[in-house]
Amino acid sequence: MEERNWWTRDKRWRSSTIASGANRNHLWAFGFGVVVLGLAAPATLAIPDELGKGNWPILAVLLFDVVGLGLWALALRELNAWRRFGEINAVLDPWPGAVGGDIAGYFELRKPLERDHRITVTLTCRHHRRGNRHNTMRPVWTHSLSLQAMQPGEQQLWFHFEVPEGLPVSEPRAREYHDWLLRLEIRQPGADLVRQYDIPAFAGDANNRLAGRQTRIDNRGHFAALERLMNIFRSGDRVTLDFKSGRGWKGALAMIVFGLVSLGGAGFLVAVEGAPGGSLFEWIPWIMATVFALFGLMMIAAGLVWWGQRRIVLFDKSVVATRLFCFNLPIRTRQVSRETVTHFSWSRAGSMQSGTKVTVWYDLFVNTSDGRRLKVGGGFESDQAVRDGAARLAELTGIPLTDLKNHSHKVSDRNPS
Repeated sequence: MEERNWWTRDKRWRSSTIASGANRNHLWAFGFGVVVLGLAAPATLAIPDELGKGNWPILAVLLFDVVGLGLWALALRELNAWRRFGEINAVLDPWPGAVGGDIAGYFELRKPLERDHRITVTLTCRHHRRGNRHNTMRPVWTHSLSLQAMQPGEQQLWFHFEVPEGLPVSEPRAREYHDWLLRLEIRQPGADLVRQYDIPAFAGDANNRLAGRQTRIDNRGHFAALERLMNIFRSGDRVTLDFKSGRGWKGALAMIVFGLVSLGGAGFLVAVEGAPGGSLFEWIPWIMATVFALFGLMMIAAGLVWWGQRRIVLFDKSVVATRLFCFNLPIRTRQVSRETVTHFSWSRAGSMQSGTKVTVWYDLFVNTSDGRRLKVGGGFESDQAVRDGAARLAELTGIPLTDLKNHSHKVSDRNPS
C-alpha cells in the first residue's frame, strides 16, 4: 500500500491545488544564457585579431552568441509574464487525475486578461528514459483544447479532458518512467502566459460533469487550421487534397538552424586547431569536426526536404492516388484500387520539443483488404486533428473510419512512406 501511494509523499501534490513554480523560469533562462555567452566569450573577443589573420571561420562563434542572447530574451519575457500574472494554481477534480476517466478542473487567475486573447490547454503523457550519456523524453499521448476567451471578471478557467483507458499512469522517477504534464498557454498583446504543471494520474473512471459543462471549447481555430492543412476540393465524385509545402516550416527551420550550429562548431574546431600534425591525438579535433559537419549537413538536408514537401491526394471511384513533390519537383506517385480500400487509420509520425512545448505529428492512411496502407495525409498536430480530418474524409468519400477506441492512444513510431 505504501508503494502504491508513493505520490502522496511528493511535496507538489499535498493537495489538489498545484502551483506551476514559474517564479524560477527567468532565473534558469538567464543562467543558461550566462553559461553559453561565457563559453563563447574568449573566441568572440578574439574575432578582430583572427579576422586580421584571414581566419573567417571564427565568425561561426557568433551563432553561440545569438543563442545566449536568445536565452536572455526568454528570461526577460518570463520575468515580465511573472510580474504581470503572478502564480496561477491548477485545481484538479477528480484528484488524482483518472486515466480511463477525466482529468479536469480549473485554473485560478488572479489578474484580468487583455480583451484579445487565445487560450490553449494541453495534456500530455510522457515517457522518460535516463541513460549514462543522455536522457530522452518521448510524448506517448497528447491532446489540446482551444478555449473561448474569458469574460471580464472571470477568475476560474475550466478545462475537461476525457482520457482513454490503457495509457501509462504516473510513476516515481527512475531510469525509466512515465509522467503527466498539464500546460496552460494564453496568447495576448504584451506578455504571453505559459504555465506547466506536473500532475498525478492513475487508472480510474472518476469524472467531473461540472467541468464538462463549464469548459467552453472554441473549435473555430481548430477546424480552420484543418482546412488550411488539407485544402479539400470536391468535384462530383472526385475529392482532392493538397497538403502544401511549408506547412511544417517551424520544425524544418529548427532542424536547419541546428544543422547550421553543428556546421559552425565544425568550422570553429578547424579554425582553432589549424592544420593537423603527424600524431593521432592531433587528428582528434579534425575527426570531431568531420562528424559535426556531416551531422549538420544531414540536418540541413532533412529540414529542407521537410520544408519543401508537398502531397496531392486523389479519391475517385476507381483509385486512391498520391503524388509527392519536393519544391514542386515530382518525387513519387503511388495508388491503390478503390475496391480494395477498407478504412482510414492513423499513427504517430514523430514529435518535436521546442523549449517546454511538445508537438506530436500524426499521419493519415487508407488501409486495403490485402494488408497494405497508403499514406494520404500528414502534418496533423494532434490526435484530435487527425481524427477530425479522417471523419471529414469519411463523410466525403464514403470510406469508413476504423474503430476510434482502437486508435485513441495509438503510439506507433513508424513513419511509413
